[in-house]
Amino acid sequence: MTAPTLLATAGYTALLAWGFAIGVRQIYQGFRRPEQLLNPLFANPVAIRIFTFHIIVVSTDLFVIGPWSLANKSELWYWGGRIALFSSSLSLAAFFNRNGESFGGLIGRWVRIRNFFEYGLHIVVAAMAVNWFHYYVLLWWLVAYRYLDVGPRRAMQRLYNTPEKLAARPWAPVANWLLITTIYVVALLVVWHGLIAYAAPPAEGLAPHVAAPWEVGAVVVANIAVALLSWILIKRYATSVGMSAPGTTPRQPERSTT
Repeated sequence: MTAPTLLATAGYTALLAWGFAIGVRQIYQGFRRPEQLLNPLFANPVAIRIFTFHIIVVSTDLFVIGPWSLANKSELWYWGGRIALFSSSLSLAAFFNRNGESFGGLIGRWVRIRNFFEYGLHIVVAAMAVNWFHYYVLLWWLVAYRYLDVGPRRAMQRLYNTPEKLAARPWAPVANWLLITTIYVVALLVVWHGLIAYAAPPAEGLAPHVAAPWEVGAVVVANIAVALLSWILIKRYATSVGMSAPGTTPRQPERSTT
């Protein structure tokens, strides 16, 4: 292993572990210490279940399904895992995106634009002829980035997480954005150049995996289950906060008669 590969792998792994640990800690806070949450929306019991479900799906795709499908050249499992990830992400983007409030408007806009870019890039790659190098980059760059920037972004946010700190350091939100965009670009470069020791495209001469009928059924059933569970959780969350379906009368808060 060369020195650049060793350094890149160590830094990349540290950022992955840092982001994953923050996700696990947020789940713990949501269930046990809601007053400590950076995003107060996750204090809602249904909301934290939605987040927990999302973390499970993302981690399964990134650490299990994605690497296995790459190593065996299985399009079925690769896209099956990615579709499940996107299905579990929609409710977070729709209901719980408070990046602008937590980290500043610049990062809030960046995250929205990045999300559209990443969805679009997945669609483009899926529509093209199969290229396993592109599949490898999507997994270890875009999917992994859901963990890569979390630790540094939150650490920098401490420089301006109160009005007093922000007034003293008006440059901090921009510095935070520059940091996470740098990580975004550098992550692409190290993945593109194969500097992550445990992440590699499949061998050129490897025959693509031929899925058995039971595998097709398993992937379809699993994705239907993920979509249904996501829909059920969204419905329960909407009910818990008093949202109403279009054309109905919003639920009014109950008044005490005592």
